[in-house]
Amino acid sequence: MIKRFYVRVLSGIVLPVMLSCGQQGNAGTKEVVGDSVGARQETAVAPQRQNDTLTLALVGDIMMGTIYPSMKLPANDGRNLFDDVKGLLRSADIAAGNLEGTVFDGPATTKKKGPNSYAFRTPAKYMYNLVDAGFDFVGVANNHASDFGEEGRQGTFRNLKDAGIAYAGRRGECEYAVVERNGLKVAFTQFGHNMGTLNLMNYDEVKRVVGEMRRNADIVVVSFHGGAEGRAFTHVPHKMETAFGENRGDVEKFAHTAIDAGADVVYGHGPHVPRAAELYKDKPVFYSLGNFCSPYEFSLKEVSGYAPVAVVKLDGNGRFLGGRIHSFKQTTGTGPRIDSGNAAAKLIRDLSRSDFPDSKLTIDETGELGVKF
Repeated sequence: MIKRFYVRVLSGIVLPVMLSCGQQGNAGTKEVVGDSVGARQETAVAPQRQNDTLTLALVGDIMMGTIYPSMKLPANDGRNLFDDVKGLLRSADIAAGNLEGTVFDGPATTKKKGPNSYAFRTPAKYMYNLVDAGFDFVGVANNHASDFGEEGRQGTFRNLKDAGIAYAGRRGECEYAVVERNGLKVAFTQFGHNMGTLNLMNYDEVKRVVGEMRRNADIVVVSFHGGAEGRAFTHVPHKMETAFGENRGDVEKFAHTAIDAGADVVYGHGPHVPRAAELYKDKPVFYSLGNFCSPYEFSLKEVSGYAPVAVVKLDGNGRFLGGRIHSFKQTTGTGPRIDSGNAAAKLIRDLSRSDFPDSKLTIDETGELGVKF
């Protein structure tokens, strides 16, 4: 499925163009201008009324099923994975998450196999499910984006581009994307800990990329894939973390550095469990939104099956106005399903009180976000 986007040239003629890496977005009212490493392609889009607020729906890891090394795919080509949540995602001005793995049709991986080694290849036709759910941006700075090498990355990028979904997170290739919505330019990026990704432990790089985003956008949203993994690591440790023998970053230092450099919102994923949230300099930080849509190959036991959606409301200057953590749960073979018990919201509330007791962020048992005065 190929979507075309339109730019207005000086003559007044409207011409179709296909945008390059980091320069894409959903069709209709969700147009994108953007760049990859700062060389901007200036485009003019049809005038839009600038609203007083912008609503973001943020989620964690997405891996809709894999055909490697064996076929583990949901029923109906995954068309029902997002049934319970797509109304919420579509109602936001912009929906964003982490694409864990590849979405393309190609050869087998050359990745070394081991007890903690996984390679994810979702069929290309599953990209439709992300579009249908309402996603506008996905990060690609994670430890599974290169499971199938350069061919897998580029195939995934082509399919994202054709689907009209913005993506970013690779150093020197697609460092950030700018999605235009409601007359506002909203810049997105993602940092990770693997070779070729923007590195969350390189604070000079964080300052460079976020600073450039700040200069070229009205609102800056930064995501990261970092921290230790598993149910034993729900707490933010306030120090460097490791997993499987590799450094996974000091996620608190990273988040604070990103906000100091100009970020308005920071959200994370990678531990495969939800973590605490805080307000740092009045900017919201979600330290992990856990697994969101991962019906196979991920542990979904207990808190690993929690699939929160953080909805954040900002004004046109990026000021935090509130929001809500919506609670969903997963079981094997399904996508996120509504949790009327609000387990994810309650967990994040309790972790936030424990890990960041001095934060001004308030979370009630329904997930409503507010500011303590």
